[in-house]
Amino acid sequence: MPPSLEQLRAVWTTLGREDPLWAVLSRPDKLGGRWDVEEFFATGRLEIGAQLTLIDSLGLPRQRGRAVDFGCGAGRLTQALAAHFDEAIGIDVSPSMIECAQRLGAGIANLRFVENAAPTLAMLADRSVDFVYSNMTLQHIPAALAEGYVGEFLRVLAPGGVASFQFVGGTDASLRGRFFAAVPNRWLNPLRRLLWRRQAVFEMHVLDEKRLEALLARHADVRLVLAIEDGAAGRGWAGRRWIVRRD
Repeated sequence: MPPSLEQLRAVWTTLGREDPLWAVLSRPDKLGGRWDVEEFFATGRLEIGAQLTLIDSLGLPRQRGRAVDFGCGAGRLTQALAAHFDEAIGIDVSPSMIECAQRLGAGIANLRFVENAAPTLAMLADRSVDFVYSNMTLQHIPAALAEGYVGEFLRVLAPGGVASFQFVGGTDASLRGRFFAAVPNRWLNPLRRLLWRRQAVFEMHVLDEKRLEALLARHADVRLVLAIEDGAAGRGWAGRRWIVRRD
């Protein structure tokens, strides 16, 4: 396991033990176990409904067989995907998050969760997934690892399949954005620990869109359908979403 992945796993395992729903959807008023479970999962149904409406308008995906939620956490989006696909698979680096997702998703027959402490998605065969979805996950992964996972998204897409993934392309021009651009994670983390009142804190990482374009160029039959702004990362960050398809 690369050291950066080992550190990522340790942080998210701790967060999954301490406050898994808030770690997934970090609203200030929900810190400290204050998420209502039904309200939490309702946000996932709304998000997936909106995303599927968008890709449906593009005539995608060709089939609704297998969907993958990368960085599934407690299964907020995986459960929502299970209502629209024959099979929904949630993948996460954290064993405590996977345990939480399995517990909260018990009884949903076409739902399963996989713990993955590797820089690849080796459990998924080439061209075997109709829909890959990832939100608020790549932004927390160091860039070299995140690029590898995007390459895996492209590898596993079935013909007519689509991947929709959000990432941070940089910081914005606001005062907050300029602060984030100037201050590295090693200095921001002590501030996060004070603000969130916990030792394990997630980081933000930028993914270079030019490098993603180079990844995409390696797959002659995969093309970028949409590249749009996405505000999921919050104020100060220039969030992006790519939607790609395999012909």
